[in-house]
Amino acid sequence: MNTKKHKSRKPAVAGMFYPGTKQQLEETVAHYLQKAQTVDLPIKKLYGLIAPHAGYVYSGGVAASGYRLLKDFPMRTVLIIAPSHSEPFDYISVYEGEGYETPLGEIPVATPICEQLVQNSTVAEFSENGHRSEHSLEVQLPFLQLVLGEMFRIVPVVVGAAQLHTLNEFARNLAKIANENPFLVIASSDLSHYHSYNTANRKDRHLIGLLEDYDLDFLEKGYRDRSLEACGLGPILILMNYARLIGKPQCRQIQYQNSGDVSGMKSQVVGYLSAAVFES
Repeated sequence: MNTKKHKSRKPAVAGMFYPGTKQQLEETVAHYLQKAQTVDLPIKKLYGLIAPHAGYVYSGGVAASGYRLLKDFPMRTVLIIAPSHSEPFDYISVYEGEGYETPLGEIPVATPICEQLVQNSTVAEFSENGHRSEHSLEVQLPFLQLVLGEMFRIVPVVVGAAQLHTLNEFARNLAKIANENPFLVIASSDLSHYHSYNTANRKDRHLIGLLEDYDLDFLEKGYRDRSLEACGLGPILILMNYARLIGKPQCRQIQYQNSGDVSGMKSQVVGYLSAAVFES
């Protein structure tokens, strides 16, 4: 008899980063999806999205422009890779429970895939670290719930202060299991932080250019020396390296804004990007 208690991660930032009630959250996300900017991309295979993770009032519109794509490319398994802002660790933290909750309900965790990623790796561990109070993974979930409905499961992954070889090994592990267990990757990241509006635009356009050039060498250099400011550059590199290992991907911007475009306050802004990694 299995007496293991069901373990589910409760919402940590509902009512702060996004509305805290089911009705308000549904209405808010539906509004963003309805109003989302669209782009025509020649996608045959979608490997993943880069999506922002600020409060919805600032980045919800940018996030929705990417998530809208999933209506045409639904996937039953979504691997969400997010950075840790609040807890220090130097490995890849895979959630060890059975569910992740938002006010819209519980999303089941794809436990077999989580087990594969940990068992086949020296850099990934089952852990609560990075999951207890982290917002960067949680804020992605309501968009997935509204676009994909109830027919999906997630692999919740948080990246600590990992070395580049850790990211690359994890990308290789993803490539190994992709044929047996197809999944979509969400790389959670904001861009530059707390520069003036014009400086942020310049810095962010430089990074977006590297992404669209698929310049992994320069992106990895920027990760090592911290000259590139995306807080989720680790997750982005995992997505892009994984896609390069199994196909011939490209990366294209869907929408870019910064917080100054929303608030009008342009002295210290944060950059937000929605982008697709795909094969045409």
